[in-house]
Amino acid sequence: MGGFAVFTVGFEPLPDGRLGFEFVNPLGPEDIDAECAQAVSDGLLLWLIGAGQRNVYFDHPLLPAAKKLAAGVPVRPDAGPGLIALRAVLRHSRLNPIDSLPWTHARAGWRAADKTWRGAEAAGDPMGLAP
Repeated sequence: MGGFAVFTVGFEPLPDGRLGFEFVNPLGPEDIDAECAQAVSDGLLLWLIGAGQRNVYFDHPLLPAAKKLAAGVPVRPDAGPGLIALRAVLRHSRLNPIDSLPWTHARAGWRAADKTWRGAEAAGDPMGLAP
């Protein structure tokens, strides 16, 4: 079972102290198709709400709707107290015509959020290069 997901995502707080989650994809379909981009967004949000890595595939928890996020959804407990207030911007992506699958992008989105939170602790993590 293979899969290919290569992308760069930037994280920034939402402006004006707003709550919620925004995923911005300024890239075109030659860089990433809409289904894989949505999967990256889903993977990031799954990490934020506290879903475990094994819950990223098919039986993942329901994702909170934008209205609920704007009203305030707690960020995962191990990341500290607070409510989700994040914008994620897809900066780069590279597709493989055969192996770029939505589930690999969802898992990679989850891992991107996890590695960003862990910071230096995640440096040299070999899983960043493997499914």
